This record gives sequence, C-alpha cells and structure tokens, in this order.
Amino acid sequence: MVRPPGISRKDQRKNPRKADELVVVSGASSGIGAATARALASMGYHVLAGVRTDSEADAVRAEGIEPVTLDITVPEHIGALARRIADDPERRALRALVNNAGIEINAPVEVLPLALWREQFEVNLFGHIAVIQELLPFLRRSRGRIVNISSVGGVAALPVFGAYAGTKFALEAASDSLRREVSAHGVQVVVVQPGGVRTEMAARSGDLSLELAAAMNTEHQRLYSHLINATVASNTAFLERALPAAKAGAKIARVATTPRPRARYTLGTDAAFIIPLTRFLPARLMDAILTMSHRPRKPKTASTPAAKSAGSPS
Repeated sequence: MVRPPGISRKDQRKNPRKADELVVVSGASSGIGAATARALASMGYHVLAGVRTDSEADAVRAEGIEPVTLDITVPEHIGALARRIADDPERRALRALVNNAGIEINAPVEVLPLALWREQFEVNLFGHIAVIQELLPFLRRSRGRIVNISSVGGVAALPVFGAYAGTKFALEAASDSLRREVSAHGVQVVVVQPGGVRTEMAARSGDLSLELAAAMNTEHQRLYSHLINATVASNTAFLERALPAAKAGAKIARVATTPRPRARYTLGTDAAFIIPLTRFLPARLMDAILTMSHRPRKPKTASTPAAKSAGSPS
C-alpha cells in the first residue's frame, strides 16, 4: 500500500502487518475518517470503515480497508458490525474504535430548528454512545482503545456553532466519565480535538448556514444575517489554510496505536492556541477573542435596508 502523507517509514516499520487486529473507523467515507482509515491500513491494521452507501464503499475500499454499512443512528447497522467482529474468519481482535462520524449544521441558537438540534445530537453524541455500548465487550477482551473525535468546539463555542459545539461538549464529558469507568478494565479512552481541517463537511457547513439564513423571518434577518455572513466568510477563509485531512488522519492513526496515549490531543495550530486559553482567561475576554473575526460588519449608511444582506454573503 502507498504510504499516506504523515505516516513515516518508521511508523510502518514499528507496525508490521497486524493481520490479527481490527480497527473500526466510523464516518470513513471522506475527510478525516477516510484519511484515518488509509493511515491505519498503511500501518498494517485491518480497518472496518463505516460508510452509508455503496458508492462510498467503492470509493474507500482498498488493501486493508473493508467498507461496512454503518449509519450510527441505525441500531441494525451497529448490531451487524458487532456480528462482523464476533464472526471474523481470522478471529482477529478489535484493537481500537475511532468514533469519527459527525454532522455540522450551524445557525444561531434562536434560529436553528429543534429538529436540527436533535439530529446533530443523535449523530454526534448518541450514535457514538450506541457504538461504544455495543463494542465495549470486544475492547475489554483485547484491552483496546476508544478514540473519540471531538473538536476545538468541544471546549470553546464560537457564535452560530451552539448546537454543534453542544454535541462536542457533551462528548467530552461522556469521554471523561467513560475513561474513569473502564480504565480498570484495561480499556483506554482518548479524545482528539481538531481545529479547522479541510474536509467536505467543513466546506458544506457554510452553505448550509447560508441556506438557513435565507429562510429566516424578517426579524431574525435583521438580528442575525450579518453575524451569519461574517462567520461563514471568516471560516471559509480560514479553511483555505487549515490542516489537510491527510495530516489529521495520520495523527489520529498514531493516537489510536501509540502504546501510552495521553487523555487528549489537539489537532492544528488554532486548537493548540485556543484550548489552553479557555483554562486561564476570564469568560468575557474569551468572548472578545472568539467573536473578533465573526463580528458583524455594520452597514455603510444608516439607510441601508437590513434585509439587503439576508441569505447572502456581505
């Protein structure tokens, strides 16, 4: 297999083909999940890569990567995954579970419909808990590892990111409890906190925000359209220089397999900068830092209609 970016020959030499070990990666059809699956396969693991469609399966299938149908909100898919592991023809142990699947739909707290709040929690939190509950017996048997992909948003919530950040704050807390519950069983729990990473999901989230903004009523347009437009513009510009998915996946693969992992890892310079600040700075100062680049621009003249910018970038 071709060595993915970020995986050195030293990594591959340290991990000769592990034909007796499985790793599950959810949300592996693209972005961070696909990059993580490729990196783990290059290190010698047999990766069960969670995808939702046949076309996604065809795209990710490769040496050492076996696509499995896995929508983590569907109990039947999770049960089938557990049976696949239990009935593995080579009796391979489950070495690690990388909980990466996720969705991101951003809008102000007042504006985002409750159905979209619930959808994000179903995928970004409850789906992962369901997979963990089903696969923990295998991980106890192998003294394996759970890697939960959180976000800088799980520590510092940007404006407009309330629902997404809420799911990640909750995943952080659940991970802490789980780590303290299962450490005595030999199972390790690790959280990875990416900042901005160039992925299809990150790129789509801005378009979704603008679609939601276009559907807002007149009062919400007056209150929030400039904030949404400024946030989308800022994040779009940042993603152009953000961490490539291949490098993020390579680091997650190392986190999933290093002998003595830390409880948490950051990914990207923005996460490494922002997360420590939350521990030391007063809340109001953090508010100012986190809203600086997302502050709505005022209209040039007092006569500019507020609705002019609704649903389109300012």
